[in-house]
Amino acid sequence: MTRACIVQLPFPSTLDPDPDLSAYYVDYDRQYRARIPEYFVPSEGLWELPLWVAHLTALLDVVGLDSVFCNLSTVSVDEAGCTERILSATAAGDMVLLSPLAQNFDLALGVARRLGAAGRLVVIGGNMAPLTPPGAAHLVHRGQLDVGFARRLASAQGVTSRPAVRGLVANRIDWIPNYRHLVGYSGRVPLIRINASHGCLYECSFCGDAWSRQLTLVELPALAAELDELARRFPDVKLVYVGDKTFGQSRQAVENLLQVFADRPGYRMIVQTHVLQVRDWVLRAMRSLGVVVAELGFESADTGMLASMDKRSRGLEHYADRIQALRESGIRVILNLMGGLDEETERSHELTVTWLEDHSSLLWLFNVYNFVPYPLAPGFAHIRGRIFNWRYADWREDAPPVYAPRHVTAERSWEMFKAKVAVAHRIVRESAAG
Repeated sequence: MTRACIVQLPFPSTLDPDPDLSAYYVDYDRQYRARIPEYFVPSEGLWELPLWVAHLTALLDVVGLDSVFCNLSTVSVDEAGCTERILSATAAGDMVLLSPLAQNFDLALGVARRLGAAGRLVVIGGNMAPLTPPGAAHLVHRGQLDVGFARRLASAQGVTSRPAVRGLVANRIDWIPNYRHLVGYSGRVPLIRINASHGCLYECSFCGDAWSRQLTLVELPALAAELDELARRFPDVKLVYVGDKTFGQSRQAVENLLQVFADRPGYRMIVQTHVLQVRDWVLRAMRSLGVVVAELGFESADTGMLASMDKRSRGLEHYADRIQALRESGIRVILNLMGGLDEETERSHELTVTWLEDHSSLLWLFNVYNFVPYPLAPGFAHIRGRIFNWRYADWREDAPPVYAPRHVTAERSWEMFKAKVAVAHRIVRESAAG
């Protein structure tokens, strides 16, 4: 009998994308594929494996709780339709596990209400969980996936946890994600994601990542076993996204990656990191691992503004120097740009646009986001009272702000974001033409 149903919900942004961003990402994808031919964006569904499903599956296995997967990523954003699919995969008394982002949080709450009325036990977790209204779910999990959480789920279902439980060492993961529910993604995703560590020791107030402000190391045997399973289930995928929030923050994590990939040739990698981590030993490790792309947090050229939001750097000259160092190592850089920040001013925007234009010869691609006030972001408490749009489907990184920033209107903030998109698009087009 099924006791737990893990659900991947659809995302509204896939149905109503911003036209300027869509046009930008057409050229973005073209440039990406020119550099990395195996990269592609699926025509429907998710562009990468929902890693949380594999982690949760493994933890449920550890405590002896059966599970199935209900993948709704390709269905319409329809509360009744999503509910019917989940009901058909479960029975009365079964547990349904939802981990929504902001844009599908409204959908999750509506589905949870219908499921509860139909006798299902609903659990909501993830970055939006703290905003779950009282009584909207049987259990709300605020935090990371761990064995303790899995034990709570097993207890709620009357299942006695198996005595030999792993994963109890502080700041260590020694259990292996189980990908059996994700085999349907074979041939439909361009890359696999693997983490040698979770978390980040930086404290940027705009970051809504639940793993932030701590580092949790994946033990070497678990890392090797996970890679073996990924290679078995997705043998044709040779592009690896290293999901460590800040590559290089944990030297042991990097050394573990070097060790497990040493006898696995043919892989190429994408990493994400902080400019302060682009040091000589990190560059050497990237070259050894076959890193071809590094995503670098930049957000804004107003380093003073970023410092006020606890984003550390050594200034714009250091950014340019580190981007050049990456390029000289054969690694293309994708800058992460962010609009809609609470402290952004007209001057911040102009500094950013000018810096991008002045350094366009160094730049390749950009991940462009508009700030979403996730409740786990350290600055959320200071923003909450200025949120004027509580329709969560509008809380999107490609949509106008849902709160009033300190120094500009929400309308002007969106205009500045779209101007950054236009500059990024122009640089990408000119790079392709050159």
